[in-house]
Amino acid sequence: MRRLAAVLLPALLAACSSGLPEAPRDLTLNFDGRGTLNLPVPDGTIWRIQGPEGLRVEPAQGIGPAVLALEAPLERAPNLPAERFTLEWRGDLQGTLTVRWPLVRVEGRVVEPPAARAGLDLPARPLPEPAPAPAPTRVLVRYRDAGAAPLGAKSAGTPTLRVLETADAAALLARLQSDPNVVWAEPDGTVRALGEPSDEYYPLEWHLRRTGARWAYLDGYPRSVTVAVIDTGVRYDHPDLTDRLWGPADGAYDFVEGDPDPTDPGDNRNPQAGSHGTHVTGIIAARTGVNPLPPACYDPNGDPICSETGLAGLAWPADVKVLPLRVLDETGNGSFSAVAAAIRYAAGLPVEWEGQTLSNPHPAQVINLSLGATLFSNAMCEAVADARAAGALVVAAAGNSGGTAYFYPASCPGALSVAAVDNAAGEPRPTWYSQHNDRVALSAPGGDVQQDADGDGYPDGVLSTTWNFQTQRPNYAFYMGTSQASPQVAAALALLLAQDPGRSTEAALERLTATATDLGPPGRDAYYGYGFLNLPQALALELPPGPYRVRFRGPFERWVTPDADGNFAVYLPSAPYAVVACRDDTANGFCDRGEPRTEASVQVAPEPLFRMPALTLP
Repeated sequence: MRRLAAVLLPALLAACSSGLPEAPRDLTLNFDGRGTLNLPVPDGTIWRIQGPEGLRVEPAQGIGPAVLALEAPLERAPNLPAERFTLEWRGDLQGTLTVRWPLVRVEGRVVEPPAARAGLDLPARPLPEPAPAPAPTRVLVRYRDAGAAPLGAKSAGTPTLRVLETADAAALLARLQSDPNVVWAEPDGTVRALGEPSDEYYPLEWHLRRTGARWAYLDGYPRSVTVAVIDTGVRYDHPDLTDRLWGPADGAYDFVEGDPDPTDPGDNRNPQAGSHGTHVTGIIAARTGVNPLPPACYDPNGDPICSETGLAGLAWPADVKVLPLRVLDETGNGSFSAVAAAIRYAAGLPVEWEGQTLSNPHPAQVINLSLGATLFSNAMCEAVADARAAGALVVAAAGNSGGTAYFYPASCPGALSVAAVDNAAGEPRPTWYSQHNDRVALSAPGGDVQQDADGDGYPDGVLSTTWNFQTQRPNYAFYMGTSQASPQVAAALALLLAQDPGRSTEAALERLTATATDLGPPGRDAYYGYGFLNLPQALALELPPGPYRVRFRGPFERWVTPDADGNFAVYLPSAPYAVVACRDDTANGFCDRGEPRTEASVQVAPEPLFRMPALTLP
């Protein structure tokens, strides 16, 4: 926070005809970072002050003379008008007071060398919605031998694979299915260039933009990956998780009830709480496109009352499946022993549990634990070590107490502790609740449901799949916490493994930490770890060129978006500033690792207009 120093211009408080004092009429505020405002009103005068959004006055009301502190929080100070604003006075003092704020208009430009500028007219936007696919007029047929193919049938790459032209694909396919010479037949369908998801709630998933996960579709993911979610269980009947879960017959398990069905029964203390495990699972693996809705999602007229498309998980472009393992009961509590057993089981290690020997047929390459305790546990930490030795990566929430205490299993040796950041304009900041200590390895969006930084009318929590246990229908909700940050890192590791079948889990972890955007103090720190999750850099994606961004850091921090030609203007107090300019190819609102950038030091002179030197990108 920075203080607004105020200098009261010479003014006398004269009594008006009613005998009540008049309000001061003019103030000059010098933004030098400290100072106060003397309020010389007569004894017994009742006053109350209302300022513009972005300015805090303390105290804002009182009786008699006072010393006021006018404070502009860093994130709100840029919202104050450029040259002047008014304070409204109520009580015995009535009227308005004009505040003059001597700011400097700073003009500048971001430029790039001609070679770097080539082709930069491509917008950093999703691909346009493709036209509807035409009805197929050709059929692909695999014959048992080449001699069975009709004369003149075009080859499709091999002697037995042919393309048949037809005006009625359905009728031709019906005939071919009964032909003993045909192995299979299918329409010669249409493929499209992939773009960003078009799911209904995708625009509200700000965390996919901030991490650059929105661009994951630009690469391929040939390898199948399993992520174990050790949590409250999951709702298998949530349509946005269709085909994205391993079921009871595939290794899913309930360590609370001791059976293979980890369906989340809900919180018996608060039926409105939703399903924590389903929320975490959706962050990782929610599908895209039209979902198959259950009967509960239709009204008596047959119209859908649930979203038909929902949203997208971070790992949506890849064949990533979640293995649900339930360890938290209906009160939200679970034992160290259950968590330790679930970690080993998830990694493919045999475990003894309640008289049974359990073996997981689908060992997870990545394990997510959005849970924890402040009490150290040998059982959980030994399980983490065993899972790592078996080749699995263990990702865990750093904790939500807002202090430096260690939470376990996140702070166990070998675990990847994930802290949470918010959706602040410019660089994301640590959330008020996130743990910060020397065990934090990475940071990712955890959000804050009390904020709406982008002004879209929705809270800045992380939106994902959950369940309404009162209506027994699938739904979606904004949650906040390191519980929401952790699965994003788990999903990012899954994408790295899916991208390269030859990449080991350790190589994926090294890649993710090495490419994170270093925020806060240089190097690893207690709030961001190695840095903020940066998917395009980790996946080495070729992005379309993005907009320019410029950050001024001085009495307060200010981010500016220049126009397409790189020109910008901003009002700033006269002061020295550290300036960073970049081309924001990730389009996440700030300067990420790997983006073209330049830095400069600028002294903004105390004059009406200051033209700064051009900021030239490499």
